[in-house]
Amino acid sequence: MKIALVSTGLGRVLRGFESFTESLFQNLTAHRPDMDVTLFQGGGKSGERRVVIPNLYRNLTIKRIGKYKAGLLEQRSFAMALYPSLRRGKFDIVHYNELCMGSALFHLRRAFGGSFKLLYCNGAPSPPIHYHHRCDFAQMLTAPMHEEAQSYGISPARLFFVPYGVDSHRFSPAVFSHRVETRQQLGIPKEAMVVLTVAALSRSHKRIDHVMKELSAMPEAPWFLAAGQRTEETDSLEAEANVLLPSRWKFVSWPHAQVHRLFGAADVFVLGSLTEGLPISSIEAMLSGLPLVLHDAPLFRWAAAGASVRHVNMAEPGELRQAVQQALKGHEPKLENPLKRFSWDSIIPDYVRMYEQALQTDSIAA
Repeated sequence: MKIALVSTGLGRVLRGFESFTESLFQNLTAHRPDMDVTLFQGGGKSGERRVVIPNLYRNLTIKRIGKYKAGLLEQRSFAMALYPSLRRGKFDIVHYNELCMGSALFHLRRAFGGSFKLLYCNGAPSPPIHYHHRCDFAQMLTAPMHEEAQSYGISPARLFFVPYGVDSHRFSPAVFSHRVETRQQLGIPKEAMVVLTVAALSRSHKRIDHVMKELSAMPEAPWFLAAGQRTEETDSLEAEANVLLPSRWKFVSWPHAQVHRLFGAADVFVLGSLTEGLPISSIEAMLSGLPLVLHDAPLFRWAAAGASVRHVNMAEPGELRQAVQQALKGHEPKLENPLKRFSWDSIIPDYVRMYEQALQTDSIAA
């Protein structure tokens, strides 16, 4: 069985898609060295079992054709360059997150042939109307997502319910051993109360501006530490941070291999978004032992079951502020953290079974 793990943005972008694919690759090769797994990525450097695929990077065309079209061009050019490698390498399964890239591979396979099966991981999340066709199988990350796909009428034989995995060795209460050193590196006073978010530095989805407004309304505003990929909105967010939280904020874009240190520097974790696929950073915060404040929605409640989490209506002004105030005072339930269900040690066998079952099941008609 030959598995192709595919990430168009890996090597260039700091998002959940990319960190998941990299982490899955590392843990598959570590736990199952007998499996034939190759990682195909859009940036960085090629290496053992790792291949960089040439493509039209969106930053090269975004000024001429706009953000949306530049993203499509990047994914479609990546698919066209990847397709010959999949045929030559006789890969059995292609596991990917980018919907448009996978759709392009579907059309290439229909036009020119190929026996590889397309396994889409719904990390966006995308509603079923976008993945009920043009892929052979779909990986659902949460119970609510799995129920939605079945209610849409997608055959259970085409669906797999397997969540993202997290490195529970790197993300654990041991992260607090880096606290003093990391705060010194970031220029954060050792006595400061720090609220952390790990998400793309944007307004539209991750709602960094909402988090800053809520923190600034507290009687004693804490430090705000935001870590993630810079976007076209980041510069304006930094200007707003200077007004709302003067000298009490820091935006960083650290590689995922170093991000665990940021959890050790924080006192509370917040995610301002109203929708997610499965927010890896929230799981990492839970495993690290931080109290969390998340939106009150079925996905977030399912993911955080049993952990020290406050669920609030993130769309309602004032609720996030009040929850953070209570969390910083230690008014959070101290629960036994049962999140081993997200540990790679526990779920790598589920990924292997998913691949084996996909291999034994017929593809959808082209």
